[in-house]
Amino acid sequence: MLIVTFDWYNKQTKDWLIPAPIYATAGTDAPFINGGDVINKGVELALSTRGNRGDFQYQIGVNGSYNKNHVQNVPTDDGIIHGATNILYANSEEFYRAESGHAIGYFWGWQTNGLFQNSAEVSQYVNADGKKIQPNAKPGDLKYVDQNGDGIINDQDKVDLGDPNPDFSYGINFSCNWRGFNVLVAGYGVQGNEIVQSYRDQSNKYSNYTTDILDRWHGEGTSNSIPRVTDNNINYKFSDIYVKDGSFFRINNVTLGYDFARLVQAGFLSKLRIYASVLNLYTFTKYSGMDPEIGYGNESANDPSDRYSSGIDLGYYPSPRTFLFGLNVKF
Repeated sequence: MLIVTFDWYNKQTKDWLIPAPIYATAGTDAPFINGGDVINKGVELALSTRGNRGDFQYQIGVNGSYNKNHVQNVPTDDGIIHGATNILYANSEEFYRAESGHAIGYFWGWQTNGLFQNSAEVSQYVNADGKKIQPNAKPGDLKYVDQNGDGIINDQDKVDLGDPNPDFSYGINFSCNWRGFNVLVAGYGVQGNEIVQSYRDQSNKYSNYTTDILDRWHGEGTSNSIPRVTDNNINYKFSDIYVKDGSFFRINNVTLGYDFARLVQAGFLSKLRIYASVLNLYTFTKYSGMDPEIGYGNESANDPSDRYSSGIDLGYYPSPRTFLFGLNVKF
């Protein structure tokens, strides 16, 4: 027997509550107004089957969903709901936002093109008019892309660096029974989302680094991705070096059990099952952080319009791997 469930949706969430744009001299908090719609389009598919072959019974289920969202009709002068500051570290700038035509909470910053390996590369990095784009850079510093070709790296060069919302979410489960033995395996994952990773307070030069710093630039050709160590914060403005692939697949539950009641053959005992389970057995991912399933949102923000953020990893404790042993007795 095969059971198929299919859903298609096109959902529009209207009239998001946002603070009205006002001048800083207003002397009071901004009133809330309706403005900003979020469009979600996608499909969901679930397949399940069960059956038996003599003493062997089984059940298999798979499910998946595809979703795309974008924001529209933001009633501000620039069509943007700006994200919070001071999130990644003290005095850090805005790096996520909601903007008409983009995914909600998308990451906004500078695109990089490797590191300057020597002084000649700094001198040769010029725009069409021959103007040096990063005249104060040193070998080992990040090379920021001058998107508009004006020879100046500023906010006009910041672009969409990634979407914290996954394109695909999926899960699988399998269970079977055979002559008193029973097995359960379940897993789930996401694909196509990005994570912003910031484990270090870049405003404090005494803050600890992660082991990634061992692969830093320390001479020509030593690295083209992790900049040199310096007190100058030019290398720690928000850019794509913070943005990581957040896709993963997690084997969430593996359980093995056996019902000894069939061996005991006591009339008053219908079940005597002993089992062992492992939760969060293994996660397949390219993400370099402690746990790709962080799901961070700025829920503590005083401004409710800042709570749409997600995919921000500030070093939260990862999900533990848990071993369980149990006994089920039924009379």
